[in-house]
Amino acid sequence: MAVQPSSAKRIISLFKELSWLDRLLTPTIILSIIIGILISVYVPDARDKFDSNAKLAGVGVPLAIGLILMMVPPLCNVSWESIHHILRQRRVYRQLVISLIINWILCPFLMLALSWMVLFNETEYRIGIIMIGIARCIAMVLVWNGLAGGDNTLCTIIVVMNSIMQIVLFAPYQIFLCYVISGTSNVGSASYSEVAESVGAFLGIPLGLGLLIRFGCLALFGREKYEKKIIPFIEPWSVVGLVYIIIVIFIAKGYDFIQEIGRAFKCFIPLVLYFLITWFGTFWLLRFLTNYFNRRDLRREYKTEPGSSMDCEDSSELERSKKLGFASYQETISQSFTAASNNFELSLAVAISVYGSGSKQSIATTFGPLLEVPILLILTIVARYFKQSFMWIDVEDENETETEAETETKGTADIEITEIRQK
Repeated sequence: MAVQPSSAKRIISLFKELSWLDRLLTPTIILSIIIGILISVYVPDARDKFDSNAKLAGVGVPLAIGLILMMVPPLCNVSWESIHHILRQRRVYRQLVISLIINWILCPFLMLALSWMVLFNETEYRIGIIMIGIARCIAMVLVWNGLAGGDNTLCTIIVVMNSIMQIVLFAPYQIFLCYVISGTSNVGSASYSEVAESVGAFLGIPLGLGLLIRFGCLALFGREKYEKKIIPFIEPWSVVGLVYIIIVIFIAKGYDFIQEIGRAFKCFIPLVLYFLITWFGTFWLLRFLTNYFNRRDLRREYKTEPGSSMDCEDSSELERSKKLGFASYQETISQSFTAASNNFELSLAVAISVYGSGSKQSIATTFGPLLEVPILLILTIVARYFKQSFMWIDVEDENETETEAETETKGTADIEITEIRQK
C-alpha cells in the first residue's frame, strides 16, 4: 500500500526529531562489526591483544573501562531527583504494578520461549538472547517514549524501578532461565557469584557515577546548563564505548563468526519477534486494562451500575464522561515502549564478564542494539498513527479541533464581508 504524502511527511518529521547520535546508531554498529571482522580475518595476531592481567569482575581493565563508559551516559539522563514528586501521584502505583508484571514476569519468559523455539541447537547463542530479555529497559527508552508522546513521568519512574530491580534480580534470573529451567549445565556454565559480581560491577559502578555526575553538575551549574551543555557532551560517550566493545568482540571472534554466520543470524528471528510481540501485546493489554479501570472509576464517581445511564447536566458533559472510559494514550505508549526496550548494555557487559569477549554469548548480545534501534523507530511511527486512529482520554480529536477552527475562521470572514458591504 502506497504511503500517503501526509504520512511520509510525518515519518520525515519524526526522523528529524532524532539526534544525529540516534540516527547513526544502527549504521555505526554495522560498520563496527565489519571493521572488527576485517581485523580478525586479516590481522590474526590482534585477536588476543585486548586481554589484560589486571581484571575487573573477570574482564581486562581496558575492556572494563569501555563497558563502564558505555553504561554511564544513559544513567546521567534519568531524573533521579524528581522520584519523590512522582511517587506522590496515586495513579503511578497501579501502572508500576502492571509494569512489574510485564517487565519481570511476562517478558523474560517470552524471550526464553522464542529463543528455544529458534535456537534449540545453539546453546551459547540462546543464552545470549535470553540475557537480553532479562536486562530490562533503562534510559534509551526515554528517547522513544518522548518521540511517541508518551508519559515522561511514568517512563522515568519505570526506568528507575527497572534499574534497581536489575541489581537484585538479574543474577538469579540468569542462572534460573539459562541453566536451571533450560537443563543446561555443561556449556559455558556460570555460577551465581560470577553473574552477581558482574552485575554489581557493570551496573553498580556506572549507577554510582551517573548519580554523582548528575547531582554534582546540577548543584554546580544548574538544570538549564546541565541539560543544554553537559548532557550533549556526555551522551556520545555511550556510543563510543559501545563501538569500542563491539570492535573488540568481533576482533576476538570475527573469524569464527564468518565460518558460522548463518547460525549467528538465526538470533535475529527471536529478537524481531520479541520486539513486535511485546510492543503490540502490551499496547492492547494496556488499552484494555486502562479502559476497564477508567470505566470502573467513572461508574463509582457517578454511582451507577454497568449499563445504566449517567446523570449528567447536559449532552456535552455526557460526552466528556463517556470519553473518560477510554484508555490513556500516554500511559499505554509508555508501558509499550518500556516493555519492548532492553538494557542491551548490561546484557553485553555481563556476557563479556562471564563468558569472555570472544564468546558466542557476547556476539548474540550485540544483536540487541543492532535490531532494537530501527524496530523501535518504526514502532514510534506506528504509535503516532494509533494516536490518531483510536479514541483516547488524554488526546483531543484533532479533526474536531480543525473543524471548529475552520468554522471560526469562516465566521470571522463572513462578518468582515458583511461589514465591507454595509460600508
